[in-house]
Amino acid sequence: MNALALEWARGQYRAPMVCELESGPQRVLRRVLIAPVPMQEAGVQDRIEFPDPEAPGAKRCFSELGADEPFVSGGLAITLRERSRPDTASHDFEQTLRREHGFEFEVSAGKLKVGKFGAPGELPREIDFSHGKAKLHLVEPGSDAAKLLSEFHDRPGFTLELSSPDGAHLVFHLVRVSER
Repeated sequence: MNALALEWARGQYRAPMVCELESGPQRVLRRVLIAPVPMQEAGVQDRIEFPDPEAPGAKRCFSELGADEPFVSGGLAITLRERSRPDTASHDFEQTLRREHGFEFEVSAGKLKVGKFGAPGELPREIDFSHGKAKLHLVEPGSDAAKLLSEFHDRPGFTLELSSPDGAHLVFHLVRVSER
């Protein structure tokens, strides 16, 4: 089931946000990539990558709901620790997706730099997400996330929630722009 859930999660995603630039507020898209990690002793894993956001010169970035959006860069390795029998993996995957609308992965390793846009003198803090959680699930119709992503009519909407063992919590509303 781990391989099926990781395959389902893979793709290139974008998270819309608004940034205050010199020319005024502008809509930008945060890039997020979920891709396979080469086979290791640790088993089958994916990597969630946050390339530097394309918002040079941003004084502040925020969601359309008004909440500040943090600067985030780095990557996390994720896996699903749930065990299923090979003969029922496909059935278990479908049932979990239908019931939970997504999957909760364990972060096996990784750190993210989290900071503020427009604060060049303030260094981003590095947060260790190892042994934390990464929950990826489909956006529910009618939710605030669905409204935020409504302009991407034909693309599936997702919510990615990251939690570190020390209590840091990040939430991103995403659209998948291409499968990996």
